[in-house]
Amino acid sequence: MLALRTILCCLSIFLVSCGESPSQPTSTQSDPNTARDEIRIAAMSPAMSVMIRDLGYEDRIVAKHDYDMILGSRVPAAGSELGFDLEMLIQTNPTHVLFQKTSTERSQRFLQIAQEHHWIIFERPLNTLDDIATTMDDLYFLFNGVPQRQDRQYDMNEVFSQPLPSAKLAAAWDDLGPVADAAGRVLVLASVDPIGAMGPGSYHHQIIDRLGASQAITEGSMWIELDYEDLIRLNPDSIVLIAPRQPSEDERFAEPSEPTPDDIKRIFGPIMELPINAVTNGHIGVVDHPLGLLPSGSLGKVAEEIAALFQQWDQ
Repeated sequence: MLALRTILCCLSIFLVSCGESPSQPTSTQSDPNTARDEIRIAAMSPAMSVMIRDLGYEDRIVAKHDYDMILGSRVPAAGSELGFDLEMLIQTNPTHVLFQKTSTERSQRFLQIAQEHHWIIFERPLNTLDDIATTMDDLYFLFNGVPQRQDRQYDMNEVFSQPLPSAKLAAAWDDLGPVADAAGRVLVLASVDPIGAMGPGSYHHQIIDRLGASQAITEGSMWIELDYEDLIRLNPDSIVLIAPRQPSEDERFAEPSEPTPDDIKRIFGPIMELPINAVTNGHIGVVDHPLGLLPSGSLGKVAEEIAALFQQWDQ
C-alpha cells in the first residue's frame, strides 16, 4: 500500500511539474533522458546523503551538509540549516539540490540563485518511518525516471514490477508476531547517563510498534529523561539501547557488534542492579549501527538488529 501511494504521488508530481513555469524552481521529476553522468547532486541533508548512497548515486554527489556522516573529504561541505554557502553551491554546479524539510524557509536569495541556475529542488519531511520510505521511493523515481511505453504513456505494469526501496524497508519493519510478544514491554533508550528514553513520535518508538512489540512508555514526548525510580516504576520487560558506534571508512558491509555480558554491565552500569524485569530476564541489548539515529534507510538495519535481539530473547 505504501508503494502504491508513493507511485501515484510521484506520477502526480511529475504531471503537475510539466505545466509549471520553467523559471520557477520546483520539487520535480528529472528528465528520464538525462544521462547518469550529467546528474550532479547537492545533498544538503545527512539523511539524504545516505539515501543517495543506498540508491547507488553516491558518486554523483558534488556538495554535502556540514554534518554529513558518510561522504569523504572529496565532497565539499556547503553549510547547514544555520546557513548554506551559496557561493560553494554555485561553484559545485549541481543539477539537483536535496533538503530535509524543516521549519526553516529557503531565503529569497537562494530561490533566485536556484532559478538562475535551473536547479531542481527536492525537499521532503522525514518525520516518520513512512516519510523515510516514501522519500526513498521518490528519489528512486527522480533519478531513474518513470517507465514509459513507446507512445509516451506511463507503463504501469513496469512501474508496479519494480523493486522499490520502500519494499525492503517494509520487510525490515514487518510485524514479528510471537517473537515480538516474547519481548514484553520494551523500553528504548538513547543514553544511560543521563537515562534518556525514546518516546512516542520518535523513529525508534515507531519501529517497536511496527515490529509488533508492546511499549513500556505510551505517553509523553519523543525524548524523555528518566531516573532510577522511574525505571523501577516502569519495570520494562526489555531494554534496547541505541548507541551508535563510530563509523568506519565503509559501513555498508559492516556487521553489528555483539557485546559480551561484561560489556553490557559496563555500558548500563547501575541500571543492571535495579529490580526490574529486563535485568532479571537478561533482556538488555545494544544496537550500535553507526547511522542508528539518522532518519534514513539505515533505520531498516536498526530494525533488523532490534528484531535479532527479540529472536535471541525468544530462545
